[in-house]
Amino acid sequence: MTSPARSRSAERLVDILMELHLNGVVNRSDLMNKFKITERTVYRDLNALSPIVQHTGNGQYRLIHAAQNASGQGLHNAVANLLNADNYFPDRGTAFWQSLEARVEENHILILSNDAEHTVQNDIRRHLSAIEKSIKERHVCQLVYKGKTRLVKPYKLINKKNIWYLQATENDRLKSFSLSQISWLDIQKETFAPDADTAELLEKNLDPWVSEDTFEVKIFTNKIISHYFTRRDLLPEQELVTENDDGVTIRCQASHENQILPLIFYWLPNIQVLEPAWLRDKLFETLEGYMATATADVLE
Repeated sequence: MTSPARSRSAERLVDILMELHLNGVVNRSDLMNKFKITERTVYRDLNALSPIVQHTGNGQYRLIHAAQNASGQGLHNAVANLLNADNYFPDRGTAFWQSLEARVEENHILILSNDAEHTVQNDIRRHLSAIEKSIKERHVCQLVYKGKTRLVKPYKLINKKNIWYLQATENDRLKSFSLSQISWLDIQKETFAPDADTAELLEKNLDPWVSEDTFEVKIFTNKIISHYFTRRDLLPEQELVTENDDGVTIRCQASHENQILPLIFYWLPNIQVLEPAWLRDKLFETLEGYMATATADVLE
């Protein structure tokens, strides 16, 4: 039978581990006051956790390999920020972390996203370390992308809908390169000074299709699908212009036609491009080309 003393010790150890995971650090004096125990007892508890806890000076202890970041948050918060967890759980306070393990075990909540590309494991193994190093040390990269050799200045890696992109400038123009399309990459000795405007643009726009040059697009969605666009932003920098019984008119800013056209095709025939005229014409040309090809295949 477990003795009361050992039971209390186990409860303290669990409490200490919880605080370490939540706050990243514990203080020896604070533990003495919290549990009303002697310094010798605190040392004994912390020594029991020595395989995973280390002393960092001034009576402070932290999890090994899980140092606090500059904002004072623990490793779990850094991981949540990396995975953009606030999109799913805006409130990530103490109660969230305390109930997280139970939620996983009970399997009452399931978060699904797009499936990753088939090549993602090989892409990350081949390129992640080199790209991270070049971004950190500001080295120019030479890469072969879609069969063409390019020299780029790397700024950021971004994962959008489970597709990895390298955001970099080529000839001073900001572009996004899909990692799955990079067949070869090499870090050059040449370094570069990051452009402040480009860095700021990337911080403000969490999208691979970001550019200094954008164009305005105005679309109309009928009442059959309009609620999909009003309940969340499906378009870049989406802004509601008008709403009536027939549907909604939406304005957005795009950096490339490929940022918009795939969405338009997905929602046809319940969506229309109002402006610009050239994008509407491109939509018609693409549909006409498809119909001509499909008709020819049927006739054969």
